[in-house]
Amino acid sequence: MIYLAVVWLLQDLLQLLTMGIIMIPELFLLSVAYGVVSGSLRPGRICVLIWIAFAGGIIWDLRWVTFPGMSGLVNSLSVLAVYTVWNRTPVTGRSVFIFGLLAAGAHFLSGVVRYLAWATPGESALRLFLIQQFLGAPALALLCMILAFGKPRAHV
Repeated sequence: MIYLAVVWLLQDLLQLLTMGIIMIPELFLLSVAYGVVSGSLRPGRICVLIWIAFAGGIIWDLRWVTFPGMSGLVNSLSVLAVYTVWNRTPVTGRSVFIFGLLAAGAHFLSGVVRYLAWATPGESALRLFLIQQFLGAPALALLCMILAFGKPRAHV
């Protein structure tokens, strides 16, 4: 679970370096979603991941956003949704494609909430949102490849 802290710090550093130019994709949220589907589905482990997602979102809000709790809520609900769908999907139906859809949905939801929370969503905000979504695709593709090649160890 230490890798999640490293990913959060990497995302924060990248956001700092590109401030005002682009919005960095939700690497942390994608990593937590990957953690849900790639490990044991034991409720205690999933609960810890949901709390990690919530804490990471709260810290992100305190660092970058004006609404404390917004990212924490979105992150934890997104991780809960990924777990719920993944857990209810039969083992034979769990695939990299399903993970990709779930993680992309979580990433999109997080971006939409941030876009709507901006004081003046306009053309420049929309452009930043779209760039963030497109930049999330390579990270998502990488996580999908890692999941696909690690299938014997994952619950896919």
